Amino acid sequence: MRSFILAFITFFLMIACKDQNAEKKTEKKIQQDSISVEPEEELQASQDYVSEKWYFSLQVPTAYEVYSGELPAKAPVVNIYHPQNDKAPPYAIHENASASYIAFLPNGFGVDAPSGKRKSLKEWGKGFPLQFEINPNESMVYLLENGRPWALSLRFYSPPPGWDEYGSIFVHYAVNDFKAQCFSEASGDKKPMNQCDPLGGDRVEYSGEVSSESMEALNSVLESLNFSAENTPKKVISELIRVEQPKPNQVITSPLQIKGKARGYWFFEAEAPYKLVDEEHRTLATGSMRAQGEWMTEDFVPFEAEISFDAPDANHGFLVFSRSNASGKPEHDRVYRVPVRFSSN
Repeated sequence: MRSFILAFITFFLMIACKDQNAEKKTEKKIQQDSISVEPEEELQASQDYVSEKWYFSLQVPTAYEVYSGELPAKAPVVNIYHPQNDKAPPYAIHENASASYIAFLPNGFGVDAPSGKRKSLKEWGKGFPLQFEINPNESMVYLLENGRPWALSLRFYSPPPGWDEYGSIFVHYAVNDFKAQCFSEASGDKKPMNQCDPLGGDRVEYSGEVSSESMEALNSVLESLNFSAENTPKKVISELIRVEQPKPNQVITSPLQIKGKARGYWFFEAEAPYKLVDEEHRTLATGSMRAQGEWMTEDFVPFEAEISFDAPDANHGFLVFSRSNASGKPEHDRVYRVPVRFSSN
């Protein structure tokens, strides 16, 4: 009998230990699973940043930081940058190719532009999801030999509040496996970079791979960027314009009927511009919608329009509505985008 009782107790203890070990393994697995999703959530998060001095606001990706200070010659600068860049801020225009940052230059910065291939944004033909209008003739995109942009210089039609006429935004995407080569203007032969004279006609070629993570992060900053007049908070866009047709992600064909309503001050002389772009923000068609009634009011006013276009190869695009801004000042710009899909027929 005693032997039976001892055997029973031993068996019970073995079962208990096994359950505890299983529980610990389960607990450990849960902890590991929890840890594995935290970095993803962190990368998707962002924090608000407001520059009261330079009248802009934006969202900073969690992995990035903000610097506000001065460049040489006391030129003001605000940087949104990745802390793993090879040097500390401030950053201007000529930095290491692996750096990922944006430089807000309210008074400009008197240095030569980067060498290599470049085009005006108008000539390049593509765009970016900005909440304000830029001057496409003076804004530049700097290209690698594979045609990918590694940097942007954005210029305004009219400077934001507190900025001067030379104010600009410089965007520098990180480039992996970067390589620079120089070719003589006279002979076409390759020459050392330290002997290169781009201003004298030598040709510079840049190659490498633009970091998709850097481009995605910095483009998200640009997309969130807003300028505002002093003591004038931005209204939620749905309080300014509401599009009834087309619906978000609707499949569209040409001609496209557009309907909706907007506050009277969205218009100027009863009209406001819109455009249809593909997923790379290439313009497919433009037009002007007209208010269907008295537009000199703060109330909502209905509008209608029709746009014809040639369907692109891309599957997705945006119908972009812009507030009519006769002043050209970015603090008065507002933009509303409706995502659309193009018919495959």
